[in-house]
Amino acid sequence: MTDTTMNNTTTAEDKPILEVRDLRVNFASEAGTVRAVRGVNFDLYRGKTLGIVGESGSGKSVTSMAIMGLLDKNAHVEGSIRFRGDELLTKTDKEMSVLRGDRIAMVFQDPLSALTPVFSIGQQLEEALVIHNPKMTKEQIAKRSIELLKLVGIPNAEERLKAYPHQFSGGMRQRVVIAMAIANNPDVIICDEPTTALDVTIQAQVLEVLQRAQQETGAAVIFITHDLGVIAGIADDIIVMYAGRPVEKADVDTVFSQPVMPYTMGLLGAVPRPDRAKSSRLVPIPGAPMNLVNMPKGCPFAPRCPLATDVCRQSEPDLLPVEGREGQLAACHRVREIVGKGLTFRDIYSVGESVTSKFAGIPREDRQVVLDVKHLKKTFPLTAGGFLRRKVGEVHAVDDVTLDVREGETVALVGESGSGKSTTLLEIMEFKQPESGEISVLGQRVEKRMSRETRRQLHSKVQYIFQDPMSSLDPRLPIYDILAEPLKVQKMSKEQINDRIRDLMALVELNPDQVDRFPTQFSGGQRQRIAIARALAVNPKLVLLDEPVSALDVSIQAGVINLLEDLQNKLGVAYLFVAHNLSVIRHISNRIAVMYLGRIVEIGSNHDVFETPLHPYTEALLSAVPVPDPKIERTRQRIVLQGELPSPSESFSGCPFASRCPKFSTLSKEQQARCLGEAPVLEVKSGSADHLAACHFA
Repeated sequence: MTDTTMNNTTTAEDKPILEVRDLRVNFASEAGTVRAVRGVNFDLYRGKTLGIVGESGSGKSVTSMAIMGLLDKNAHVEGSIRFRGDELLTKTDKEMSVLRGDRIAMVFQDPLSALTPVFSIGQQLEEALVIHNPKMTKEQIAKRSIELLKLVGIPNAEERLKAYPHQFSGGMRQRVVIAMAIANNPDVIICDEPTTALDVTIQAQVLEVLQRAQQETGAAVIFITHDLGVIAGIADDIIVMYAGRPVEKADVDTVFSQPVMPYTMGLLGAVPRPDRAKSSRLVPIPGAPMNLVNMPKGCPFAPRCPLATDVCRQSEPDLLPVEGREGQLAACHRVREIVGKGLTFRDIYSVGESVTSKFAGIPREDRQVVLDVKHLKKTFPLTAGGFLRRKVGEVHAVDDVTLDVREGETVALVGESGSGKSTTLLEIMEFKQPESGEISVLGQRVEKRMSRETRRQLHSKVQYIFQDPMSSLDPRLPIYDILAEPLKVQKMSKEQINDRIRDLMALVELNPDQVDRFPTQFSGGQRQRIAIARALAVNPKLVLLDEPVSALDVSIQAGVINLLEDLQNKLGVAYLFVAHNLSVIRHISNRIAVMYLGRIVEIGSNHDVFETPLHPYTEALLSAVPVPDPKIERTRQRIVLQGELPSPSESFSGCPFASRCPKFSTLSKEQQARCLGEAPVLEVKSGSADHLAACHFA
């Protein structure tokens, strides 16, 4: 396979710092040889960022681990990886340890996997420095450590050196890992999904820190992610991987505006846009990723590709330059036809028709209220001491939440981690009289003196779908028994159960003949469909969804979102949907409630909240959402919140957002005093009576 650099002219002064040629990685397994990476080629230049994208199992992380020399002994690596002209694959682990953390550094997805819980942050930064600079004095180490923490935006750096990883939030831990990665001014920084588990506001902070770190060190960056919005804003060039090999390579603008590989088009078509109102269904890629054991001949993407022909099934295409497109390469037999006809993803993939909603044309105020929550509060005690523990404070997890959900609509709860979204769902699902406030389901108030039968009937009307489907699917039971369990509780006959399970499998677009399989035999997307089928088994009126698509690849996510929409339109079920992905929320929700520290700070229709946000926190959330468009990402103004989310155990006499509010510094002293001393009330602040915000100066 020939290699072509991406829009870079190599000169004596500008040679690639990292050259990867025909990299292949195989793993031995009981099922056979897993061909995890199959012929990866690229050049990496100082100061440039190379983005690597693709679904889970496409070989992204294995490629990065091969560069770092961190693969298991079970891995068989072939090809060439040259760093500054020096071959890395022939080096021993001891020789690689001289480079790792010094010249080549890595930022992992989970910062806790890179931080030792029993050592302080200062001790771990000291180790990163001393291991490659043994002559550094204590004063030099302390000075450099403080300098690094300040560089990545951690306040009170000198004091925080004494803290331990568990005393930092997820975003702050990731910043510490970045500080450790840049401690010795490396030439290459490899970032493996560094923002996947973070809130959008924290993600924006981390991305800003990474870009600042790259400017400080001049390092080349390899950024691995499945989030195309993040890639659009941070990468110079992109490699799209599928089944262990690159299938398209080009600069970031070309990949987003003129993709030619059907797989790349499918990835882009499956991503909801946060900057546009929903105009059509998402376009999921059909099928599941290729099994890398005993792969059949032909193009690995052929079983999922709508354009596949006999040629595609007979021979695998090489990665070749696209005619008329400088620097763009693609591995597809039908590239010439795609370019010649100017085909887009909507020409290639079947979008499908949306199911017309049962409540189309019926105003919201004329629909039945399915869930009514008024002034809901939930606190947890903070205790201290040994055997005789005593209460030392309270965590205000949910603080005076009022909202309602009506038939056939989706109400979304959004906000950072710790804002009280999931606790609100759990309080509703408990069906117990709340600590304070009221919860009514289908007109029935939840209270202590409810009969067991009434409680059972309510449970059948409200169901819960978890983020991880395996948390609600018993791995020891076949799918038939999992789906039959709630039906048996409803005392249905065996014949009725069989018919219902057959209907449920068809409803979520799974083969009814697979009900004898176990959950572990299904993919993540299929397991989530089974969890949805189980929730719908008893015909609920309300479904509570807690991050139901956050763990899925974008292509699988699109199919699940379309399924949820169709089921809602067909069955009239209402959703209370918790998510931190505002792109998904923009696409699927009708109304949005924005939560901060247990309180709703803004609530309104999807259009009102996204187009005319009133609360500064909502504005910051929306501005932090990455848009899968490089041109927009390069020009848009982003509000990056400073500081971390305060502890829910803190008490506030005024607005709890004041310490992070970007508007606060622009107010007069009198106005600031009001923010600090008077708690804002959720009230109408715009022309719409249905759009409320809790801000004195919205």
